[in-house]
Amino acid sequence: MTLRLIVPGASGFIGRNLILAAPTDWEVVAVYHNSRDFPTWVEQNNLPQVTAVSCDLTDEAAVRELARRVGTRFDACVFLAANGDPAYSVEHPFLDLQATVVTLLHFLSHFEIDRLIYFSSGAVYDGLPGPVSPAVTVSPRLPYAITNLACEHYAQAFTHQGRVGQYVNLRFFGAYGPYEPSRKLYTRLVRRFAFERVPQFTVRGDGRNYIDAMYVEDAIRGVLAVLESDQGNLTVDFCSGAPLTINELVEVAARTFGMADLEIEHTGQVPEYINFSASKEAMAQCFRFRPQIPLEEGLQRFADFLRRREEAPHG
Repeated sequence: MTLRLIVPGASGFIGRNLILAAPTDWEVVAVYHNSRDFPTWVEQNNLPQVTAVSCDLTDEAAVRELARRVGTRFDACVFLAANGDPAYSVEHPFLDLQATVVTLLHFLSHFEIDRLIYFSSGAVYDGLPGPVSPAVTVSPRLPYAITNLACEHYAQAFTHQGRVGQYVNLRFFGAYGPYEPSRKLYTRLVRRFAFERVPQFTVRGDGRNYIDAMYVEDAIRGVLAVLESDQGNLTVDFCSGAPLTINELVEVAARTFGMADLEIEHTGQVPEYINFSASKEAMAQCFRFRPQIPLEEGLQRFADFLRRREEAPHG
């Protein structure tokens, strides 16, 4: 189907992978702010259906001008613009509020969206143990989780007001792969074991907290499935359904790249300690989506991508 799609936060990890995978007959407006290389990246990847537009979404006047430039009505929006660092939210809660909540409010106040896909976070379950789902009562303490939960409610509010036709709140548990920030755990694991060939890794905290990320290619298949569905006005967990402790993840990564005699060191504490796990069944039932790429295969693919990028003439 032909779709007019706007993606605030398009220059980030999920955004770049999404616009690379979007059908060529879609009209995609990719909104970015700080990534100056983004228009060149779009051009280098031969994406004529994608229009890269710069806008500071925390500035309402800039959002008003964006609406004037690209038009106010879109078939769909995948809203990715937000603070993506839980630790940053602890140190700078007001800036986290601006980057996550204010950006969404400015955007929804000036655009009319038929189908809004809001990328929330599994962090909204902060403080809960064991199995979780959107049916449980949440009361997060982490600022990053609080702002994501607030945005879920604003998506519902703007739908009730009629400015949004349908919403889907995706409580995303994370992904790894091409274009993820270099500070992320999976990038550090691949570089340590596949490139540096050092059988030692330092983990923040005790390493017994959970992580439940999927390879980004799977994540994008899931997003496209949601975009192309008519199911709406719901909140769903978006996860691999195969959680590991951080210690277990480090061990799998070491084995994947042939590292024997692994030594794991622990230091400090983590701001987001996950003791909960979610199910992938709602995504399967509502959108016929299940992750397919095993962790070991995803790590190998990611290593291949990083190797190709380092060997490319432009670095």
